[in-house]
Amino acid sequence: MSLSNVLFSIQRSISSQSNDLDEKIDRLTQAKSDISREQDLLLQEIKKIKQPDLGREWTGNRADNFDHEREDAYSVMQKIGQTDYSSYQRLIEGKINMLEMERTVLNVTRALAYEAGQLVDKGEDAVDELADRISDLKRRLF
Repeated sequence: MSLSNVLFSIQRSISSQSNDLDEKIDRLTQAKSDISREQDLLLQEIKKIKQPDLGREWTGNRADNFDHEREDAYSVMQKIGQTDYSSYQRLIEGKINMLEMERTVLNVTRALAYEAGQLVDKGEDAVDELADRISDLKRRLF
């Protein structure tokens, strides 16, 4: 296998890896977007936990316990909606950034392999042309 074939094979492998990274990045970007939509829905829906307002009509121990439990539920859901969802999004964003850096390295490597292939092709063509001229010269002399 010639050097140019090896370099071409490397370029194909790098392209395949880069395509795989693109697919992963797209899936993660979609997941991040889905989480953001879910977060928005959750933050809208948890407002309903505090409804209806009990007002002055509902008093006593049961009313106080119910109101306390409702506040606790609201606080837990608020934490999930703000902190947990945002944490997931940051994790996904970090993974996307890492994959994008890998893709950049692959693209640089692919460009270098392409340039090396071009140089090898020029060198092989020059060697082949020189060999043809030497063969032609030999035929003429002998």
